[in-house]
Amino acid sequence: MYLKRRHLEILREMRKTESQVEIEAKLPEEFQIRAVELYILGFAELEGGKIKLTEAGKRLLEITDSLNLEELPELIADTEIMKMLELLEETGRIPEEWLEKLKERKLADEDGLTEFGKALLQVYRETHPVVYLTPEIVSFLRGMPKIGTLDELVTFKNSRLYGENIVNALQAMRLLLISPPTEKGKAFTTTPAARLALKAVSMIPVFARAIVLRKEDFEALKAGKSNAELESMGLSDEKGTTELGRAIMETYEAIGKVEEKVLPIYLLEDELVVLRAIEEIEKKYETNPDILPTEKEIGKMANVEGLGAILHLLESKELIERRLIKNKDTYWLTEWGREAVRFGTVSPDAMKAVTYSESGDVPIAEWVIKAKEEGLIKAGVTDKGRFYLRLSRSIRRKPFITRYDSAILAKVPRKKYIHRDELVELVRDYVGGDEKEIIRAIGEAEAKGFVVELQNGMVKLTELGDRVKTSLENAKLQEIVKVKFSVTPTLYNVLRVIYENIETFKEIWKEKGEVKGYKMEEVDVIRKHLSLSDEEIKKALTMLRQLGFLGSKSLTDAGKALVEAYL
Repeated sequence: MYLKRRHLEILREMRKTESQVEIEAKLPEEFQIRAVELYILGFAELEGGKIKLTEAGKRLLEITDSLNLEELPELIADTEIMKMLELLEETGRIPEEWLEKLKERKLADEDGLTEFGKALLQVYRETHPVVYLTPEIVSFLRGMPKIGTLDELVTFKNSRLYGENIVNALQAMRLLLISPPTEKGKAFTTTPAARLALKAVSMIPVFARAIVLRKEDFEALKAGKSNAELESMGLSDEKGTTELGRAIMETYEAIGKVEEKVLPIYLLEDELVVLRAIEEIEKKYETNPDILPTEKEIGKMANVEGLGAILHLLESKELIERRLIKNKDTYWLTEWGREAVRFGTVSPDAMKAVTYSESGDVPIAEWVIKAKEEGLIKAGVTDKGRFYLRLSRSIRRKPFITRYDSAILAKVPRKKYIHRDELVELVRDYVGGDEKEIIRAIGEAEAKGFVVELQNGMVKLTELGDRVKTSLENAKLQEIVKVKFSVTPTLYNVLRVIYENIETFKEIWKEKGEVKGYKMEEVDVIRKHLSLSDEEIKKALTMLRQLGFLGSKSLTDAGKALVEAYL
């Protein structure tokens, strides 16, 4: 979206006449540029010397009719303003600086979105921009950095002597998004539709004329129809829609589409140290099979605190796998783990710069700066960024729930947003810890799929988070928040074996004999399904009962809910 006061002035004149010459005589300043932008936005049709209102244009005129245009700033809405509107509507709270910008434009007041704000958001959602690719726009799109801080984009534009209208046109087409300002400034990203547009025009040997695709053109191509205009652009021929036509149609369909975001993976320094230690032990194992990557052996090489927790965490991300070898619990790198050793550490916030951009949403400057520092993006997404994006998309996360995760889940309300600063205070009051530690834990909880934090710092439960919260509430929550980590992949795997073989376990529980920590018959069944030592199985059963996921002779509601949350 890109809407200036001049656009509305032109729309008002279009009520009186469709003649471009007459309107330009009254409003000469940049008329041709603004008319083209209205065309791209889907608010006007340009034919010959005429400029006609579309249905969307009529709707926009209707919702702005009562406004005094003199009271509005020159720029009414762009992708930055629309993101503020969306976040205010969704969460009910945005930073004061953002709210002031919306108030200036009559889009919001102290009570939230105004009628104008609501209507503009609706028009934005219901209107599809035109694909309008000129040689100049394509040249800019090819050369520009694809994600970064706004000052980088401005530097590129100015160094190549491009006009502001290029950036405006890209925003109007929703090929470029600019974030609202935060402490570190603004960020920008091109959208998946922009990448498809570049892929499409790369099919043209010499790109010398504009490629334009309106809704009616899209529908015609979809129906296998053609006309002289579509043929002249190479979008169709006597056989029907061309390869270029299909690629431009794909671009049209992707415009404005926001996909569900991929959960951002993370890898901390101590986790990397452990992965490297396992890699080293694996090399030794090749020549000496008696040297195995047990927790004890890994501990000798990796001087880290909380090795047990780190091993569970790496297993939860499918970077290592656990195997019982020579009756010893051992840990081995997966293929993902080997690649992670090569690429190094990554934080959840840095990954969000990549995952938001890939989904068609805009990251904030803090995430982009982090991603640059960590080597995930340069002018675009790097090999490291692409690897961690593939990892984030591909792995099947297993539960690893820490004290902080439990506290976060306990304090985030259902079906409501809470600001991160407020959540930090609630968690600190509940389980202690310093602010930096808790903020990191919120990022990690997001990577585990429990919560999502938006650009305005508002946090809410995901569907998985809601289900895990239910499980913890039904278990012994007060006991759970006392332990460093309550649920590990091993505990979950044991619980799942019980869930999937419940009739067998019911027969075991019928037999006489008190069950406190475990019964050997339980251990025997679990051993058949999992590559774990008896000692690990016994510890898991004892822990599950202590925390309320498993009763003395039953699978509790909490345990059942936890297993089903991850199925």
